[in-house]
Order: sequence, then C-alpha cells, then structure tokens
Amino acid sequence: MQKEKLNLAEHVFAKPENIVFSNVVRNICEKNTCRMYGTTWACPPAVGTVEQCKARCNEYENVFIFTTMYHLKDMFDVKEWKDDRIMHERVTDKVAKIFQSKYPVALVLSTEGCTVCNTCTYPDKPCRFPERMHPATESYGILVTESAKVCGIKYNNGPETLTYFSMIFY
Repeated sequence: MQKEKLNLAEHVFAKPENIVFSNVVRNICEKNTCRMYGTTWACPPAVGTVEQCKARCNEYENVFIFTTMYHLKDMFDVKEWKDDRIMHERVTDKVAKIFQSKYPVALVLSTEGCTVCNTCTYPDKPCRFPERMHPATESYGILVTESAKVCGIKYNNGPETLTYFSMIFY
C-alpha cells in the first residue's frame, strides 16, 4: 500500500489490545450533541454496548490505524470541515477495499456517523448498504486520543489542521 497515493498522513499496524475503550466516549454519544444517537446503524445504541464493541474488535488479530490531515483555510468554516471529512471517507473506502480483498470480514471504523443515505432505515429495516456503512470509532467507545498515544501516532497535527482517524480490524 502506498501511503502517498492514498493521501495518508500517518499509519500504524497494531494489535486490538492496544486500542483504548471507554464508557466516557459513549456517554458523550448519549448526550446526542451530534444528533446522530439512535438514528443510524453506525451509531449507538445500534452498534451495541461498549463491552460488545470491544469484544467484537478483540476477535481480530490486527488493526490498521490511519489518518488523513487537512490544512484549514478557516478554522470556523464548518463546510470546509465537512468537505474534508468527505475526502477522508473516500480514502477510508479505498483502504477498506484493499483490506477486504484479503480479509473479507474486516471491520472498518471511521469518523462520526454514517452519511451514505439521506435517510437511514434504522431501526425499522436492515441497513441498505452494510458494506459501505462504517461505524464511527467513537460509537464503539474507542478513545482515539489515548489509542493514538499508545500506538505512536499523532492525534493533533498542529494549529489550523484537521486530522481524521480510521481503523480497520482484520
């Protein structure tokens, strides 16, 4: 895999036991500040409890963690943040396809909630695109700041930058 071709800022291969889980992260989800809680298959409570998510991740032997980094023209431009997130999700889709070609049951976690469909089928019907739906790392109760530190990858790349994380368990 060529980091430059995929526009990865950093990447690391680690073990699932290096990933830090915390109910504190789930408590943030439950406050619903993002307005995604209970509305998609990619967010709690649909993904299960933090304990269930941790057990699911620990079924895998390895995890590939990667970041993309964007330089912001205006820190307060929400549209710029959203556009950068869309670019990160495209990178995540490309990396996921690489891993899933060798590990078909790889678990892909990405940023924030799923935005594949305009209206999610949750909770009435199954997800229409489960292969494209990547739950958020935070929805699994993953403390990205601490996991990054443990795995030796930067969480903060300085002022005027935005760093997005994805994880692929395989």
